[in-house]
Amino acid sequence: MQTSSLPPEAIALIKEGSPKPKVENTVIAAAPKAEPEKTIDLALAREKRAEGAEALSTAKEPEGQEGPKASKPKAVREKEPEPVPGQSYVTMTFRLPPEIPQGLLRASADRKIKKVRPFTQQEIVSEALSQWLRKNGYVSEDAKRT
Repeated sequence: MQTSSLPPEAIALIKEGSPKPKVENTVIAAAPKAEPEKTIDLALAREKRAEGAEALSTAKEPEGQEGPKASKPKAVREKEPEPVPGQSYVTMTFRLPPEIPQGLLRASADRKIKKVRPFTQQEIVSEALSQWLRKNGYVSEDAKRT
């Protein structure tokens, strides 16, 4: 490389290499440590709240300090009914037109939001196929309904 045509500032920059970034010395303050008594009391409060008790009203806070505000207990959702123990499923694989899985997914999501059974894709397909098989005489009406 010929440096004769370059200005002296450029030559000096090349010789020095890339400039080092300038970093200011900054001190990051450490977070204050929690007081052991408060930590234990809050842990007990969480434990009691998990058991359904109103723990925050009974938890002991160090004097002169405010504790966390009591939150409303969450509404308990009903669990979905478990499948019948005697009922089992068999894995099968099918190729379907592309609009069927899309429609099935949409139907499943909509029905789940509305909490209307059947809402899982498996339940919807099982019910639809069972109805078709009964209608066409391949499964008796007395057969287990899914």
